[in-house]
Amino acid sequence: MNKKIIIGIIALVLVGGAVFKKKDIFLGKEVKVERLEKNSLSSSALYGGVVAPSEIVPVYIEAPALIESIEARVGQEVNPGDKLMTFSSKSVIENSKDLKINELDIKNVELQVADLEGGSLKLELDNRKLEMKNIKEKVRGDERRIPVITSEARTLREKANAYEKLLAQDGVSSTEAERAKTEADKKSVELEDLKTALDLNRQKYELMAVSYESLTRELEISEAKLKAQLEKLKLNNDILVRRESQLKQPLLAPIKGVITKIDVQEGSNVFSGERLLAISPSGENIVKVEVPMYQAGSIELNQRAKVVSNGYEGEVEYDGYVSRVSSVARESILGNRNEKVIEVEVKIQGENNLKPGFITDVEIASENRKKVLTVNSFSVVEEGDKNFVYIVEDGVAKKTPIKVGARTSTEFEVLNLNVGTDVVINPFKVKDGEKVKAVI
Repeated sequence: MNKKIIIGIIALVLVGGAVFKKKDIFLGKEVKVERLEKNSLSSSALYGGVVAPSEIVPVYIEAPALIESIEARVGQEVNPGDKLMTFSSKSVIENSKDLKINELDIKNVELQVADLEGGSLKLELDNRKLEMKNIKEKVRGDERRIPVITSEARTLREKANAYEKLLAQDGVSSTEAERAKTEADKKSVELEDLKTALDLNRQKYELMAVSYESLTRELEISEAKLKAQLEKLKLNNDILVRRESQLKQPLLAPIKGVITKIDVQEGSNVFSGERLLAISPSGENIVKVEVPMYQAGSIELNQRAKVVSNGYEGEVEYDGYVSRVSSVARESILGNRNEKVIEVEVKIQGENNLKPGFITDVEIASENRKKVLTVNSFSVVEEGDKNFVYIVEDGVAKKTPIKVGARTSTEFEVLNLNVGTDVVINPFKVKDGEKVKAVI
C-alpha cells in the first residue's frame, strides 16, 4: 500500500513539472527588467584615455659620432647611470685630431697677442707719441715767443720811423736811419717766420694726433680680433675636451624614466647637437582623454578627475585634474573613427606607475545632469565601439543598439530609447529573439 502511495506522489510531481515546463515554454522564462525613467546623473562622467608623458627630456650628443651599439629600447625603464649606447673609436680619433689642431691654433694666437702688446707696432706707436710731445713743446715755445718778438718788431719799427723823420731834419745820418730800418725789417721777417713755423707745427701736431689715434684704433682692433679669436678657440677647446670625454665612455641615462623614442640606428653617423633619444621622467604623466563634442561644454580647466587603471596589480586609482582642453575637434582614436571628439588632458597628481601608451578610464567630476534617461552600466553590452541592451517588447527579448551620452562607472545616459522601456538587467541570461516574461 505504501509503495503505491509513493509511486502516486512521484507521478503527480512529474505531471506537475511537465505542466510547469509547458507553461514556461508558452509564457517565456522570467527575467528581471529595469523600466527606464528620467533621473539625475551622478556628478561625474567616464571617458577613455591614453597615458602620455607630461614632459619629454631629450638626450643630445655634442660631438659628431658613429653609433656603434644601442642597448636601450623604446618602452624600457631606465635609472640614472644606465648604459644606453656606445660610440665608435673612430669618432674618438677624429675628435682627438681636432683637439690637437685647436690647441696649436691657441698657441699661435697667443703669440700674436704678445707681439701686439710689445712688438713693432707698439714701438712705432710709442715713437709717434714722443714726436707729438716734441712738436707740442715747440708749439708752446713759439706761442710764448710771439708776444716778445711782436713787441720787439713794433719797437724797432717805431724807431725806424723816428729815424726817418730825423733824417729829414738832418738829426741823424742816412747810415743810422738805414740801419734802424734794416733792423725793423729783420725783426718783422723773424716774426712772420715764427708765425709760419707755429702754424705749420700746429698743423703737423694735428696730423700726427689723427695718425696716432688711427694707429691706436688699428692696434686696439687687431688686439680685440685676436683676443676674440683666442676666446673662441678656448671655448672650442672646452667643447672638444667634453666631446672626448663623452665619446670615450658609453652614453648613460641622465634621469629615471621610460624611453619614449630612439632617433638613431646602429652604424649611423650623427651630427653635433643631434637628438639621440627621449626619456619621459618616471611618475610625471598625463592622460589624453577623448570627450564627445556634445559633452565638451561640461569640461573646464581644473575640474577634479580620477584615473582608473586595470593592470597586473589590479584596479588602481589616481587623483588628477583637467590641465588642458583642446579647442579643435579631431577624429576618435579609441572609439569610432567617424566620431568627432575634443582632446582633454588630465594631469595626474603625485607619483604613479602608469606607462605611456596605457589605456585607462578617466572619471571627470562635473555638475549633476537632471532629468536624463539612464540605464545601469551592467545592463549594457559593449561590442567594439558599439553598445547594446536587451529590451523586452511583446514578451520577446530584443538586442537593441543604444546611443550613449554621458556616463559614469555605474550609469549610462541613453539618448535613443523612450521612458518606460523595459531593459533586461542581466543581458547574459537572454538571447536575441527569445521569449521572456518581464519581472520588475
